[in-house]
Amino acid sequence: MIKKNSLWIYLALLPTFALLIIFNYWPVFSAFRHAFYKWSPGGVEEFIGLGNLKRMLSDWILWKGMCNLIIVMLFSITIKIIVPLIVAVVIFHLRSERQRYLYRVLFVVPMIVPFIVTILIWNYIYSDAGILSAFLDAIGLGNLKRAWLSDPHIALFSIIGVGFPFVSGFALLIFYAGLMNISESVLESSAIDGASSFRRFFSIELPLILGQVRLILILVIIAVMQGYEIFLILTRGGPGYETMVPGLWMYLCGFSFNEMGYACAIGLFIFVMMLGLTILNMKLFRPIKEL
Repeated sequence: MIKKNSLWIYLALLPTFALLIIFNYWPVFSAFRHAFYKWSPGGVEEFIGLGNLKRMLSDWILWKGMCNLIIVMLFSITIKIIVPLIVAVVIFHLRSERQRYLYRVLFVVPMIVPFIVTILIWNYIYSDAGILSAFLDAIGLGNLKRAWLSDPHIALFSIIGVGFPFVSGFALLIFYAGLMNISESVLESSAIDGASSFRRFFSIELPLILGQVRLILILVIIAVMQGYEIFLILTRGGPGYETMVPGLWMYLCGFSFNEMGYACAIGLFIFVMMLGLTILNMKLFRPIKEL
């Protein structure tokens, strides 16, 4: 039985849950339902069952985007985990607490800049008269200049390079927090035993922060599979379809070609892939405490 005093608390929570259902859960349910319809806003809904799935199987643009997505994901998982982890370890082993704080702040400050601003800056860097081309001219390597975003051979890799040197402030803080959580007695014991820095990292520190590695891995996978803004702004999937990804194709089908039913089907496909990869990640990367 619910006590009278508690009843008012549950009643106060009702508006919040109602808003969550209307604006968060209902759009997801609607997208899943419309994945089985031929539908466009303002048009008549036509149930076609697995018709959108059959169309996806023969949609070469979608599968071209999948190939590009795999390349981007492999790079992102490798660089966006390894680089912040290395930087976090280096900062963690600084002797001065003031220096640790200073470097943490310096790496976190760029998080203030909106992501769209970062993309526009990189658009200027890659332009014909941009910073990258000017730098190559300045050091006498002007022959290496390319049409960075319109050359089909390097456009995808140019987009992958956005964010260099790839030190995410959020990932760095997560790794640093995991390192701070390691007992000092464990680190002191390894130092007394004469363990080198590399051995201490691979034998003690890394196994004890696998929980943080798993978290960042899941977030990177979700961000890469959902993200399409950078491709939309820089290349819109071009030249041709060399920088197309499933998220961008979903957006174009829904808002450019007015095929919302097919866009919902692609969204459902992306959701199933993310769910599968997340479950696989949670099974493979188990923190040391759970072993």
